[in-house]
Amino acid sequence: MRKEETVEILDKVLEFSNSKGLFDCGIIVIGLSGGPDSVALLHILKGLRNCFDIDCDIYALHCNHHLRPGACDEEAELVKQLCEDNHVKLKVLDFDCRGFAESNHISEETAGRVLRYEAFEQYAKALEEASHKTVRVAVAHHKDDVAETMMMNLFRGSGLDGLVNPKAVSGRIIRPLLCLRKSELVDYLDTLGVSYAIDQTNLTTEGTRNNWRNDMLPKIGGFYGVDPVVPLARTYRLLSDDLDFISGMAFDAYAGNRKELSGYPVLKVSVIKDLHQALKSRVIRSLWLESFGNLTDFEESNLKDCADLIADEALGEVMIDMPFGRKAYRYGDYFGFAGSDGIEFLSGAIAREMGFVVSENAVNTVICFSDVTGNGENSIKIPNSSLKLRALRIENKGDLEYNNFSWFCPVDVIRDGGITLGNCKGTGTGLRMRRAGSEGSKEIKRLMTDLKIPESARKQIIFMEKDGDILWLPGFGHGTGFTNAISRERYIANMPGSGSKPDELVMFTIERQ
Repeated sequence: MRKEETVEILDKVLEFSNSKGLFDCGIIVIGLSGGPDSVALLHILKGLRNCFDIDCDIYALHCNHHLRPGACDEEAELVKQLCEDNHVKLKVLDFDCRGFAESNHISEETAGRVLRYEAFEQYAKALEEASHKTVRVAVAHHKDDVAETMMMNLFRGSGLDGLVNPKAVSGRIIRPLLCLRKSELVDYLDTLGVSYAIDQTNLTTEGTRNNWRNDMLPKIGGFYGVDPVVPLARTYRLLSDDLDFISGMAFDAYAGNRKELSGYPVLKVSVIKDLHQALKSRVIRSLWLESFGNLTDFEESNLKDCADLIADEALGEVMIDMPFGRKAYRYGDYFGFAGSDGIEFLSGAIAREMGFVVSENAVNTVICFSDVTGNGENSIKIPNSSLKLRALRIENKGDLEYNNFSWFCPVDVIRDGGITLGNCKGTGTGLRMRRAGSEGSKEIKRLMTDLKIPESARKQIIFMEKDGDILWLPGFGHGTGFTNAISRERYIANMPGSGSKPDELVMFTIERQ
């Protein structure tokens, strides 16, 4: 490679990266192994930085997996010297990759990748917090890596997402070298006279990738008389266009269908069940990604289970197991994901959407007559919520103001022993309610079933009760007193002495803090 060709390499990487917006950030962290690919990436980015083509600060991160005794330490020293010579700040991390692989029952290659990308993310977040700049992590995948990955994923039965992989941008990960061949990178370094490490294990046929790289792809090239990387790169570009189009439609479908309930993203089943399968699968993946931050171990079988759950005419609350102890959750027209300890929160969010007041904590607070003042200052925080119950003693002499969460209770009810703000978590389930104007009462469990409250949320529903009788169930109704102008007239009509007005009242209202 001639000197002028090294400039062409810089121009090619700059043009490719600008077309993908790869350098739209304040800091680039290079995943620097010491091999020719990552060393070339460091020199190319430094070259662009020195020519003022990019305006990003450049850092490096080296992960020593200690899988090759001696060689790994030599590579770490080479990386340290390289960064010192190029005035690049370096962070070195040491991992017990073999131990991690054994404890998690995965290959050493997979363990190294998991540990490496976790380290990238953690370091990037730390730099963002310290610098208040957007941080991206550059890795050195190139065209040859694309060909190997395409063939590996093709024979694993992957769809478009697997075949268009690796991508130029994946979250904060960027790949500026996807426009170059491995041979171009090696020639570039040789022209500059830059030293790099060679991992001898990459020259063997041990492992799936090495087999494709060193044996199968060369045989395919020999059979067809063409370098297979070239047609595979062309296929990759064509499939990328298709994937971009479908992904754009899926993004619109997700954004237009997504709903947030108390911080939980959910989907409306009635909408997504009729989407084309290509869109539906991506919408479900988008929900998983938003819920948990990554798609790790969310496999085709999990996707099919979710699609089946959405397609079913589900009655009541249904959950199915997902990776890492998580659950796919369906209730009526809502579909979402939650951790094993998050189902109560998600179901409670649905109950809130239905108009009920919810607390995941046990609630059992007695309110006595002496606690109720005439100035409305007395209030009780409802645990694990942004709500409070305010109590105010009033004389009913004029017009009263009503809202959806106010209840006017005769003062005699609270004067004799007080009443309890509670939920079934705090008071137990042996309660009954007779709604005002109704002939009979219902056990609270049966009532909540009739109201179609999600089963996992039923013990969280807030009410006011006394002596085992629920006097007010916000979002449903009351057993005594009144909650609005219509029920007030009914309450007055049923008082002893037709047309008499209510005695002194206590107004309970649920408000935001």
